[in-house]
Amino acid sequence: MLNDYLSEVRDIVSCNIRDLIGNSNLIEEAMNYSALADSKMIRAGLIFASSEINQYLNINSKITLATSLELIHTYSLIHDDLPSMDDDNFRRGKKANHIVYGEANAILAGDALQSLAFEIIANDSDLNSSDKVQAINLLTKAIGKNGMVYGQHLDIESEKRRVSQNEIEDIHMLKTGLLIECSIMFGQIGNQNKEELDLLRIFGKNIGLAFQIIDDLLETTSDKETLGKNIDSDKKNNKSTYVKIIGAESANKRANELKEHAISQLQNVRSDKVSLLIDLAKYITTRKN
Repeated sequence: MLNDYLSEVRDIVSCNIRDLIGNSNLIEEAMNYSALADSKMIRAGLIFASSEINQYLNINSKITLATSLELIHTYSLIHDDLPSMDDDNFRRGKKANHIVYGEANAILAGDALQSLAFEIIANDSDLNSSDKVQAINLLTKAIGKNGMVYGQHLDIESEKRRVSQNEIEDIHMLKTGLLIECSIMFGQIGNQNKEELDLLRIFGKNIGLAFQIIDDLLETTSDKETLGKNIDSDKKNNKSTYVKIIGAESANKRANELKEHAISQLQNVRSDKVSLLIDLAKYITTRKN
């Protein structure tokens, strides 16, 4: 059931991405190359699942917000793979963007995906001005100088020294967790129930960290074909990972603790439509790629 659900979300969002980007020049071609590559679109799935318990968002705005966040995620992956960053040549089961289109065009494609993400929120006719400001504010905080970008900086700096468990959790929260937390809160645009929002924010924060811990585990236990990306990147760059710091067994235990804590928050959400979020939380900690 969950695979069918994610497949349906992926089809809807991919169709929207294709229509939005077009294919009239090389930069649009490079944007499509990465944005339409095979991916799980878990973040888009989380937005749709979160919105199930929010009566204020209509389907068109759900698609807009899910598309926006997936465009941001793709931009981050293109830039993450660059020679000056993680220097990876394989992503989502095929050659990295800069290998195919060159480093300069890959940077530009990433930049264009980022700006398009904000453009489609601003142009959504079903969101009022307050909703648009809220969405843009959530997204900029998740990815900006105190969010994903800073997390990427700290991740690069971690190559030079051994970091503590608390430090690696901070890096993972900034680099990966905040965007997943943003997915949950995107699904709540328009909801004014502070108590409910706080519970869902904690849920998003916990599954966001669990997601990256599982990523670290998979890099040590899986293979390139299954993951769709290089599995030796962290080792090559001498990165500090959760597994490297506390070991695979303890990392897996920590991910499951975070999952259980996340799910416990939903017990106090007054809705009978939290099952999708619970299923996604479980999927995040049991996935194989």
